[in-house]
Parts: sequence; C-alpha cells; structure tokens
Amino acid sequence: MNRASLFATLDHIENLPTLPAVVLEVNQLLQDFETPIESVCRTIEKDQAMVPRILKLVNSAFFGLRCGVSTISHAVVLLGFNTIRNAVVSVGVIDSFGSKQQLAGFDITKFWTHSVAVAVTSRHLAERSHLHYAGDAFTAGLLHDMGKLVLFRYFRTLFEAAWQSSQNCPVSFYEAERKELPATHADVGAYLVKRWQLPHRLTDAIRYHHSVRAEVADRNLLLIVHAADVIVNRLDGRSDDSPPDLTRLHPDAAHRLRGCLENLTDWYPAAEDEIQSACQFFFAG
Repeated sequence: MNRASLFATLDHIENLPTLPAVVLEVNQLLQDFETPIESVCRTIEKDQAMVPRILKLVNSAFFGLRCGVSTISHAVVLLGFNTIRNAVVSVGVIDSFGSKQQLAGFDITKFWTHSVAVAVTSRHLAERSHLHYAGDAFTAGLLHDMGKLVLFRYFRTLFEAAWQSSQNCPVSFYEAERKELPATHADVGAYLVKRWQLPHRLTDAIRYHHSVRAEVADRNLLLIVHAADVIVNRLDGRSDDSPPDLTRLHPDAAHRLRGCLENLTDWYPAAEDEIQSACQFFFAG
C-alpha cells in the first residue's frame, strides 16, 4: 500500500470516527466573528448530553473561574468563543473515540493518559511563555497522536509492522513508521483533524509535531506541542529529580521556550497534579 492508496482508503471508511454534529456546527459558526452569542449557545444546548460536560469542564481547575458558571451563555461571555470551541472539541473527541473502549493489543489507557499529559503540558508552556493562547495549545496537545488510533483500528497490519520495528531496533515509533509505513500517525492525525474542519494551525501542529518546520500556519503552536511531547516522554516513569534529557528538542523550541525549560522541574509537579485531575474529568462516567 502506498501513501495515495492509504488516504484513498481513509476517504471510504464509513465508520471513521467523527465529532458530534454539535461540535462541527459550533466550529462552523465560529469561523464567522460576527456570529451572535445566542446562535452558539442554542447550538450547544441542542446536545443535552454535552451541556453538563461542558459546564463541568469550564468550572474545573482548568479555567480557574472564581464564580460558578451554570449556563452555556454565561460560559461564552466569561471565556469567549475560542475557549468554548476548544472545550466542546475536547469533550467531543474523548466521547467520540471512547476513552474506555478496549482495543486488543493497544493500551488505550496509556494512550489517553499521554495525550492528556501533552495537552496539559502544552497549556502550561503556552501560559508561561506567552507565545500562544493556552486553549488552542491544550486542544492541539490532546489531538496530537490521534493518528495512532486510526492506524491501529483500520490499518492493523501496518501499525503492527511499525510497532515491531520500533521494539526490535530499538527506535522511536515515529522513526519506525517513517521506515515501514506510507504515512505516519502524524500525517493520518492531521488528515482526520482537517476532515473535521478544525483550524489549520491545529492541523499543522499535529502533522509536524515530530518534524518541526518553518512553513506552517502557526509556528509557535507547533513548537509548544513538539516540546510538550518531548517533555512528557522524557519525564514519564522517571523516579528521580535530575533534569530530563531534552536533547531531542528542536533548536528553535529550545530557544523560544528556554525560560520554561530552565525551571521545568519547579513547575512540572503542579502540571502532573493537573494531568491526574484532567484524566479523572475526561474518563469519568
């Protein structure tokens, strides 16, 4: 199978996961800055199963609101369109892909834990560096590895070939993909997000989080997600407080995020607590 045939196959998969209709509709509405708040609120409120999830998320520690938010319209006024879109997308992605679904041979819990960890770390990097809006950073981090799920579900033979290669060499899974597959999980994830009609900056951050380049819609967002992925991979399972090995960071990420990286061991414990809370929120119920 070559690259063209892989994506042609994806185009014809009828049960390829999609976001709930409300997510797509909200995203479409928010392409127009003149969209009235009332229209966005009515659209979200049509999905009565999602409303309490959104309200629970915006009232959580993620947003640090001092007053409780009890309605979608209040949430939009306080947090703005972009934040609400990211909240809707985050909840919709987790619900659509099924965080509790068991896939034989694939550790779904580890996958989602890593995704949430990169999302939270991306948010911290964005906030601390002031390089980007934190909500977009969280969403891009949450979605950065979605292509792995697609490859595992629909191209199992290809996925297993890359997995075995990464275990036998050993090299990273991404490096094995580049050798064994016509397209990597980053390529497939970007395809999926583009199909969902999410902003180009998110698509580029997902496509190039392993291979940073200059010609992208939003390079700061890409550098943040790339750095967050490296940080989480290097800190996962460590048992000591020594500085992590961040030599895999792209030089531009190391430069632009230097201040955040120099005191990483000071602020990351708080991020780890937030990661645990985030996992409890997304995977509960």
